[in-house]
Amino acid sequence: MTRTSLLLLAVLGGCPSSQSPDLVGPCSATGECLEPEDSCIPDRRVGDFTICTRTTEDSYLVVAAYSGAGTLDLAASDVRLNGASIDVTQAFNTATQTFEIYTTGVAPSKYSLLFRVQNTADTEVRPLFVPLWIGSGMKYADFTWHDSILYQIFTDRFRDGDPSNNLDNSVGDLARVTDVRSQWQGGDFAGITQKMREGYFDAMGVNTLWISSPIVNSHRSQPAVAVADTRRFASYHGYHPIATGYTHLDDLGYANPIEPAFGTPDELHELINEAHSRGIRIIPDFVTNHVHREARLFATNPTWFFNYLPCDNRWDEGRLDCWFTSDMPDLDYGGQPEAVTKVVDHALWMIQEFNFDGFRADALKHMDDRFVRALKQAVVEEIETTVRDHTRALEPTVFYMVGESLGGWARYHVRQDMVQGQVDEEYYNKTKAALLTFGISVRQLAEFAIPNDTAYVTPRETFGGQGGYPGAIMGNFFGNHDQVRALTEATQNGGGHERLRLAQTFLMTSPRNIPMVYQGDDIGTEGGIDPDNRKMQRFTGLSSAEQASRANLEKAGKLRAEHAALRHGTRSTVVIEDYFWVFKVTHEANEVYVAINRDNTKSWGPPPGFVDGLGNCSGGLIPILTSCIFVRP
Repeated sequence: MTRTSLLLLAVLGGCPSSQSPDLVGPCSATGECLEPEDSCIPDRRVGDFTICTRTTEDSYLVVAAYSGAGTLDLAASDVRLNGASIDVTQAFNTATQTFEIYTTGVAPSKYSLLFRVQNTADTEVRPLFVPLWIGSGMKYADFTWHDSILYQIFTDRFRDGDPSNNLDNSVGDLARVTDVRSQWQGGDFAGITQKMREGYFDAMGVNTLWISSPIVNSHRSQPAVAVADTRRFASYHGYHPIATGYTHLDDLGYANPIEPAFGTPDELHELINEAHSRGIRIIPDFVTNHVHREARLFATNPTWFFNYLPCDNRWDEGRLDCWFTSDMPDLDYGGQPEAVTKVVDHALWMIQEFNFDGFRADALKHMDDRFVRALKQAVVEEIETTVRDHTRALEPTVFYMVGESLGGWARYHVRQDMVQGQVDEEYYNKTKAALLTFGISVRQLAEFAIPNDTAYVTPRETFGGQGGYPGAIMGNFFGNHDQVRALTEATQNGGGHERLRLAQTFLMTSPRNIPMVYQGDDIGTEGGIDPDNRKMQRFTGLSSAEQASRANLEKAGKLRAEHAALRHGTRSTVVIEDYFWVFKVTHEANEVYVAINRDNTKSWGPPPGFVDGLGNCSGGLIPILTSCIFVRP
């Protein structure tokens, strides 16, 4: 007997009389009882609770025993499942102060319980967050972060799913933004959800989305980063937050902390729940190096911020205290421990409220280590409550944090007590040079790539100290919102879509780390530097070349999702020449051969039984400017 709705245990009762009297485990609302061996005894301390969990492919049990001050005031408490409040009256044992929640017949997805409770002692009880993935296979409960295939979305520039929430760029101070490319353009949560339901991401094998920060931003025009630049920009990108510090206990005077141009909190919940039902993780940009000048946190706590000093290309010497622009006050985490606590609590609220799966930590190198370590510790203690080994990203409920630290700082923050990974700037540089601009040989790419697959799992000296640890998982990319578009790099150097497809294939066949595809690089969107590299995503009217590039990425992404070697394997060279490279990726019994050819047509074929999953190569020939992924059908 199963139910797809939530089934709460009648803890104070027993099993119905039709069941054996020996079955004393708790029962669901339909009368289905747990066998004693399937129940659990709370043994894991999380704040004022001790918890235990049990899961199957279609059910879960959560037991949470309260042992804090006083007793729980259930009427004043709020328990939520995936963002929606639920009635737990029948699931709470007053005598033992214990919740037991048993759910059966659930579809594969992520199910997170959030207990925001009040006690009779009138003391604060930290929220209890219990995340669980239900369902078998790599998309659900068997997922590790080595399995991630990530697609980066600039929310405002992806799809306008609800024109009613669009901002009017001609009103007020926004009218000073005269370049359309720098204005709000209407993309929103609804647009992402619509494309998800159409299977847009499934077609590429994508199981992780990096979206813009959902926190409300300034709706005024903004100055440029360069002091001498007189242009004005809108805050469509999410990097000018004003509700930083918001929590369910302190709203800072904001009725809604979520960016209204992106949609409502309910629409964000809908996006995330839809994603989880499809086995897709959601990682937002997490912007906490700074706030916007309009932020109430800045108005009420000005001493938490450094005095104004423009960065103005002082990205290393002024990395901890400079302001990116005159409207972006920089938080002094090193000197203001209260600021650390406030913003860490804000981060925990974001994760628990919306059930996020990770953060892309913006401007990580510009924040004091004390904040980064405090955030990591809080995540381990209050978010990863169902994780057993916090040193590896090998469990489905591990919260993955990937940082952005450019200028050679990537390794420094990759530590067990900071973040699991960084966007790999050197991977970008080498891939662009070898496959897009042809500035270096493919041989040089091979010499870099093979050791780089595992370069960050070993501690080494770097800027500021030692970085790297065995649990590291980096983010590989060949394009993002801060770079000249990949197709433009290729085209202005005498190439085009053929070169783009080489980079797509290489990205999807680089093992162990996470491939990150920036929206538009699936079809080949052109563009120069900001704001030209942030155009609205196109879904119709694609040229034959754009369709071919999209098809190439879809095939390569699906092959990565289907073959463990491409996610977990070890890469070794089979053939190497200056402009031609064949490598093999092996994981246990799974082998995949990959050919990258920048040269004239080459004669090479894989062992018997392998075929090119991209459909480019056959008959022992590798055509010019072509890549192939040979797998066993």
